[in-house]
Amino acid sequence: MVDEPNILFTTAQKTAIINFVKNGGGLFMIANHNGSDRNSDGKDSAAVWNNLMTSNSVQSNPFGLAVELVNFSQTTTNILNDATNKILNGSQGAVTQLKFSAGASIKITPSANASVKGLIWKTGLAKTSTTGVMCASSTYFNGRVVLITDSSPADDGTGNPSDNLYPGWTEVSGNHSRLHLNASYWLAKLQ
Repeated sequence: MVDEPNILFTTAQKTAIINFVKNGGGLFMIANHNGSDRNSDGKDSAAVWNNLMTSNSVQSNPFGLAVELVNFSQTTTNILNDATNKILNGSQGAVTQLKFSAGASIKITPSANASVKGLIWKTGLAKTSTTGVMCASSTYFNGRVVLITDSSPADDGTGNPSDNLYPGWTEVSGNHSRLHLNASYWLAKLQ
């Protein structure tokens, strides 16, 4: 799990991350909104994840994912209707809502990776849209990837007290904890 990285990965790190997934690992990517540059180095988490996808020594866009450079807040119920999807309907229960408190969105590219799939979309978008996705999954060789583009749903409120925290873990009737735990179990191949 990599939560909101703010420093570009080195070439060696990018190769290691992609090969980790390729060889069967699970990668939980958490991004945040455009402009969330926490250390003022000119790179935010969207830029870091996009750089991993576009500038690595293994394969261009291996997971079929890109973070769209936007900033929005909303609660959506626009969730993929698939009772067999273990991220949305896993051992921790069904996910029926997702709330972003300043997040980005995802562009999925099935031509880069045929397994990439949107799981949750912004309100009003078709569930076939390749843009405006809020949570997506993908496989790559033997590994699995989940990308969510707001760190607030994973925030349990125990971060730096001098920061503005958005303790979303328990918001929207426990949907955030179910989403993150189901995704973690799926990434670990435990469901």
